[in-house]
Amino acid sequence: MGAILRIGIFFHGPKIFDAGFAERVIESLKDLGEVQTAINGTMGITACFDSFLEKEVQIEECKSSVCLSKLSEKNDLLVVVTYSKSPESGYAYCWHVIKRANVLDKPVIQIELSEMTLIPWTKNSGEIAKSFAKELSLNVKNPPDFGKVLWREGEKIFRKVLAVSPGDYLLINGMTAGKAISKDVTIVGLASAKGKIVEVRGVALKDEASRKLDDMKIDVREAKLDTTKCLRDYKEARVLKVKEEVEGAGMAFVDHAGYDVYKIIKGCEGVVSVGDDTTTVVSDIAFRFDVPVIGIVDNDRDRILPTVHVHKRSELFIVEEDDEAGEKIFDEIFKRKKKIDIPFDDIKEKIAEIVEDVLIERVSMDLADF
Repeated sequence: MGAILRIGIFFHGPKIFDAGFAERVIESLKDLGEVQTAINGTMGITACFDSFLEKEVQIEECKSSVCLSKLSEKNDLLVVVTYSKSPESGYAYCWHVIKRANVLDKPVIQIELSEMTLIPWTKNSGEIAKSFAKELSLNVKNPPDFGKVLWREGEKIFRKVLAVSPGDYLLINGMTAGKAISKDVTIVGLASAKGKIVEVRGVALKDEASRKLDDMKIDVREAKLDTTKCLRDYKEARVLKVKEEVEGAGMAFVDHAGYDVYKIIKGCEGVVSVGDDTTTVVSDIAFRFDVPVIGIVDNDRDRILPTVHVHKRSELFIVEEDDEAGEKIFDEIFKRKKKIDIPFDDIKEKIAEIVEDVLIERVSMDLADF
């Protein structure tokens, strides 16, 4: 009897779970070997929870390339499973991740469920790809050539964003930067050690995103770039019984990027969230943990998350400029700390005092057009 094949399965994105494919993939690959599974990313993790698969799939709060590297340590074969907005988008994602994960010595294949294809990404994965494709009824496709996507001209670094469609939202490190107006999108950054994005070509930038990018230190080579029409399209949310295990205390602060919400949500009594789309993401996730949210918004939501579940105690403070109000709250109440020990109801009234001069409306979140 031959050695058992150890298979590391890395899921990317929520649609695999929402469409019911994750469990089917796991069971199919269990017939071919011993499996270890992982998922990362805010929406993917959320979909995994909603599918009751968090005990079957390892939750990882790290970059995709790090997840893949970790799986490579104990497995003979790596399988990246995607269900993307388009096949090209899935291939581009996998290409980037494999390059950064340093796993070229292992057989790596990708299953792209949007067109039921299997791609052998490394030179030593061709034969196993054919075998798996036959067993799983998939079509084998050669890896695409994306050409030059990163180059330098003088003191500037240029990075091409792959698989963009006009109308896609561009997210930079979790922040909604704007909407693509062309299929050709390029991020331009400074090559200095500190790093800074100085231009985004092919995208209609949001005013507040433009201001944020001016103040942020971002290495364009390492930035997390996503393009999507929506983060997730689903209906039912599962409420987890976390508070039976952890008594929530203290308030957390999230500003214009909801990607790190899982790192702070457990054990909090509530969250203060700045930014319209950030507040939708944070509220939807916090709902699952029975955690209310105070949203500081200025009504420029892009509806990048069509369905949003909100806690009954959550409130919105609609202000003239959420950036300025959020900065003031972070300075004066949080003292520039990400978490403080102040009760939820107390912090609401402190916020009301701080934003009094710029407040347009204060409303229960479940009554708002959210």
